[in-house]
Amino acid sequence: MKEILLAWLPTVPAYFLGIYQFRFMLTPRPGVGYRLLFVVYGLVLLGAKSFSDFYWQITGTGQGLSCLVVCLMVLTLPLFLLLCFGGDWRRRLFALFPAVCLHSFVVSPFCLLVMNQPWPLPYYSRWLGISALFFLGSLAACAISCLLCLPLIRMAEALPRPLYTALAVASPLLNLAINLQQALFLLKGTNRLYGMLRHLPFLMLESIAIGFVFLWLVNRYARQTLAIAAAREQMHRHALEAQQRSVEQLRALRRQHRRSLEELQVLLKNEDTAAALETVRRMTRRDAQATHRYADNPVADVALADAAHRCAEAGVTLQIHGTLPRSCTLPPVDLASLLYNLFSNGANAAAQAPRPARLSIDFCTAAGRLCVTVRNSVGNTPSRPRGENHGFGQKILREITGRYDGSYTLEREGCEAVAVAMVCLPEEKGGPAHD
Repeated sequence: MKEILLAWLPTVPAYFLGIYQFRFMLTPRPGVGYRLLFVVYGLVLLGAKSFSDFYWQITGTGQGLSCLVVCLMVLTLPLFLLLCFGGDWRRRLFALFPAVCLHSFVVSPFCLLVMNQPWPLPYYSRWLGISALFFLGSLAACAISCLLCLPLIRMAEALPRPLYTALAVASPLLNLAINLQQALFLLKGTNRLYGMLRHLPFLMLESIAIGFVFLWLVNRYARQTLAIAAAREQMHRHALEAQQRSVEQLRALRRQHRRSLEELQVLLKNEDTAAALETVRRMTRRDAQATHRYADNPVADVALADAAHRCAEAGVTLQIHGTLPRSCTLPPVDLASLLYNLFSNGANAAAQAPRPARLSIDFCTAAGRLCVTVRNSVGNTPSRPRGENHGFGQKILREITGRYDGSYTLEREGCEAVAVAMVCLPEEKGGPAHD
């Protein structure tokens, strides 16, 4: 028992870091009690795990106890993550499997060094040096795990909400599976060291798989960022074009008014009141239009102005019902991408439909949700629209609506296509966040 205690006590802090690393990836709940509870939980459970591991290593018995402690840890850890940390529950659960897998992979060589020591110990000072090296290895594993998991979590949060939720639910289940796999190898081995050596290749393969998933998420996030940036740039370009058109219209209107006023001045000087009155009437009936405001929200106003210009060029009738208030809390970049793709898809499809063609846009904001419905004329083909006449932005629409717990649908009703995009509006800064 003395040898077990001598081997156990110096390694408890290194074991404890394996759980305490979540403190650096997640946001603790307010109050000292939750933090203290997580520290006590980590010390008790990891202390029991390290004691059972060394008891098995030294005596060659107690395999069942060690595996029982591992199962207890993997079953209770998700519950304590949900209990002691705040924020979105998906973030808390998603961090579990990548962090455990990466930490186990990095710390495995140091753990093998500890388990490969001869028993009884030749002298205590050597064991203290090995324990210190094990602690430094665990500290490095904790740092590497946090540095890799934090960007991985941010990439996952950018995924559509259903996929992000599925990954969060799968994370503790994968953690349980890999630990049961490890326990199976350990029970089948002649000793703990042999079982760890047999399980190490599988752990490496699983870590490599996690790396590929990480790269896939990074690539997906980068492509999504580029697509949104391209949509934003396109929106800015159309906004500048709309502004230039308005300036040209105002200049033309000013020139016409100047000529009309000069003509009116000549007629009044010649006391030709009938012609002067007709000139005034003609000025009031002038077809030249000044700039028109479509919505209070500046992003929606630019998107609607672009849709109006497209419809005017194609001879499509545009109808706008409802409006989008300036206080819309959806980020401007996502709102611009959402509205521009919806409106441009509908306008392009209506431009190819038989005449008379129309485009109808409906805004509805209620119960913290924004719903935009776009109805546009389509051809007489009976097939359901699949996007060939609705632009290339349907993937962006699904990603944006999925990111805000919403949905995007495109259906056909007779000679009319109906696209509906619904999103949950984020709460204003400073307000309570949903858990």
